[in-house]
Amino acid sequence: MKLIGALSVGVATGVAAIFLHLFAPPVGITLSIIGTFCAIWALGRSYGKRIYKVIGALGWFAIFWKGASLGVGNEVLIQGDNLGNLFLLFSVAALITAVALPAN
Repeated sequence: MKLIGALSVGVATGVAAIFLHLFAPPVGITLSIIGTFCAIWALGRSYGKRIYKVIGALGWFAIFWKGASLGVGNEVLIQGDNLGNLFLLFSVAALITAVALPAN
């Protein structure tokens, strides 16, 4: 059950971060990166193991991958411009930092 909870938190955080990073660019991208870090960090604090943080991060990355790829109508949610690249760079850094921190 914790596995499904960690995966759903990662997916929900990924969806929120994708939609939020485009909103009011300096503020939205900052909130999405901070929210990503806090959600993955909180998984470790609530479940007590690092593996759940990794599962949440993988769920987040799966949503990121889907948002960065072309859809049916050739639409993309994460563009390959400066904002999209900064979102990728800082979000991955936040995910790695959150997973690397101790779980207790």
